[in-house]
Amino acid sequence: MKFASSENVDVKKNVIIFILISFFLFFVDRTNNKYLITVRQSINDAIIYTTVVVKSPFHFLIEASTSVTNFFKKDEFIDKDQISILENKVKELENEKITLNLQLDNLKKITGEENYKFETVQTKVLLYKSNILHQTIIINKGSNDNIKIGDPLIKNNILVGKILKTNFNSSHAILITNINSRVPVRIGKKNYNAILVGNPNSDRLLDLEFLPKEFIFEDGDYIYTNSIDGIMPDGLLVGQIKYDDNKKYYAKPLYDFTQLDYLTVVKLNKGK
Repeated sequence: MKFASSENVDVKKNVIIFILISFFLFFVDRTNNKYLITVRQSINDAIIYTTVVVKSPFHFLIEASTSVTNFFKKDEFIDKDQISILENKVKELENEKITLNLQLDNLKKITGEENYKFETVQTKVLLYKSNILHQTIIINKGSNDNIKIGDPLIKNNILVGKILKTNFNSSHAILITNINSRVPVRIGKKNYNAILVGNPNSDRLLDLEFLPKEFIFEDGDYIYTNSIDGIMPDGLLVGQIKYDDNKKYYAKPLYDFTQLDYLTVVKLNKGK
């Protein structure tokens, strides 16, 4: 004769009790009896507050963990932002140093050349349009800010483009990579004169026109603006000469295409 073990009996009792409680709770939940409604509400409150009490340590741990994570993320963001600002400042100072050295070399070679200082104004890019033929931007400064057609746009002392059309509080500008752009430049230590234009086959490269018949470029030669006819301030960095694997040179701009959010307008004050 087999006898049920006490453990099996306890399990069965627990299952039966659980089923009865479930049916009771279901009945209480569905009934409209005013007395049982009070019971139901009490049971629901008990379940809710019990759940809150049970979960509160987990919520505390999650919130604490999130707070700590956000704290470090915030610090990390601030640190990255500060590092980015410092890197941009270092880059700007490096470019200014290169420009000053180029201007100094020119002043030594060309007697009577003057070094002009121009007023500048900070501006924000509102729109940026780019395709293989046209690269234009719209900025939030215009004639009310004394912006004029032909004024250069720079970023970290690097030429980005020039003003094409002005409105009262906005202006259209073309980038130097636009095929309609024309910028007088000097190239390298030998100061080859040329006109820099956009490359019709690439929106990331530049072409050089009206070069002398005989010229020799070195890899890494800087391209910078020429102040002939007062079209551009002298000595603004524009691009750099590079050679490909086939020993063929090409010119590339120096500015970062992903950093065209804020620019500087150099006010030439033409017509005054």
